Amino acid sequence: MKVRQPYFDRLVLLLFGMLLLTGAVGIAYAMLDVAWVGLFLGAAAVAFGLATGGRLVRDAVLPFRVDVDTAGWSVRTPKLHRQLRWDEVAAVVLADPPATAGRHLLRGPRLLLVPAAGVSLGVPLPEKSPVDGRPAIELFELAEVAYDEDQLARDLAVLAGERFHRLSRQPVPPADGISLRRFPDQPERARLNRWLDRRRAVLFVGWYLVVLVPSLVLVVVATQRNELLGAIVLVVSVVVVGVVTTAARRLTESCRDLIDTEAIIDGADLVIGSAPASPRISLLSGSVTVLRPGELKGFGDAWLLAHSADEEPLVPLLLLGDPRTGRLRDRDDLRALEAVLRRSVDERDRAAGRQLDELAARAPASPAMPLAGVRPDRAHATFLWQAAKGVGRAVVLLGVVVTVVIAGGWVVEEAAFVGPALIVTAVGMLGVWIVYAVHRVLVFGAALLTIVARAFR
Repeated sequence: MKVRQPYFDRLVLLLFGMLLLTGAVGIAYAMLDVAWVGLFLGAAAVAFGLATGGRLVRDAVLPFRVDVDTAGWSVRTPKLHRQLRWDEVAAVVLADPPATAGRHLLRGPRLLLVPAAGVSLGVPLPEKSPVDGRPAIELFELAEVAYDEDQLARDLAVLAGERFHRLSRQPVPPADGISLRRFPDQPERARLNRWLDRRRAVLFVGWYLVVLVPSLVLVVVATQRNELLGAIVLVVSVVVVGVVTTAARRLTESCRDLIDTEAIIDGADLVIGSAPASPRISLLSGSVTVLRPGELKGFGDAWLLAHSADEEPLVPLLLLGDPRTGRLRDRDDLRALEAVLRRSVDERDRAAGRQLDELAARAPASPAMPLAGVRPDRAHATFLWQAAKGVGRAVVLLGVVVTVVIAGGWVVEEAAFVGPALIVTAVGMLGVWIVYAVHRVLVFGAALLTIVARAFR
């Protein structure tokens, strides 16, 4: 059994780290003849680039090897460098991270190693085994390595025997749950995705021409008149561009996130997704409502099932209709949701149930055979087209980076603060773009190789 980190992940870390280090050195060289304000900003950028870039490069080049066989363990990671026989290992635990790790950061299972009594690993043991509370060390998180969780569990069960404990939660759907159909079905799903792509393209062009370019022009003009005025305009422009970008992304991506969503009615709960940490919303808590088309921006002509607790904003849970055409979800799905909501003691839930009952009367009957798993005849060609669109988006986004570089270069010699700030921003954007572009090119290459392999099969 050999556990390694994905080479692609290490390459991305190395490239991004080297980019930050190079940018830090370049800024340090440019700081030799700037005013004190630019000197302060440049020093901060250099410190950030050296610290972050150095950390990324270190993580990329440090060895990561975990070999396990019948003789024992050979561990060579940043946390532990040690050879261990099996009699020096008390337990091996595959467990979920502690609840205190943060609710907004979804972390995968991690592998803990518990040494036998009297065995020193030569490093601190900051963790505790969830089995018996004994000191342990975390070797890695499963998301960090190129190893499937089920395969890892099977291999460790064979090699470690009774020492191995699997405590990670598994995405097992409830036995008595009602699975809702994925919506919309093909080919409507493909048409809906194309509709969303066109809308995203229009929003991007509008954002670029109406928000980004005018903001940069204002920054350049203000800086040429007065650097302090230019700095103020720059700060305001960053806030405006950030707010507008967030709003535009919400309009384009919120609807896409609900397409083809897996959902299960488990008793009185609606479970969204199949992962262990999938959201679970009670349908009898007085927090569920049905939204008419147009009540929530970005969802076209779709009816929506939404959730809101107390004064919090509405969160869309499930598409009840097609945003492009307004066609309703299958009748059986709407009836299943209505059957739960009508049992609630809260009037809000019962009102949502009555609305679903009205929609079900107009909804199409469910097909005789479930279409959830049906794939289009040209699935591989569709995947190749989606990958090609990803490469095209990367090319278009490069224009944004170039625009910021041009704006920074226009005033870099006239302003000690605004010019370097724009250049540093462009360098950071370029680093993110490189990671995104490499990912998209690799996805396109994999899709193309799949098509070629099928052609010669």
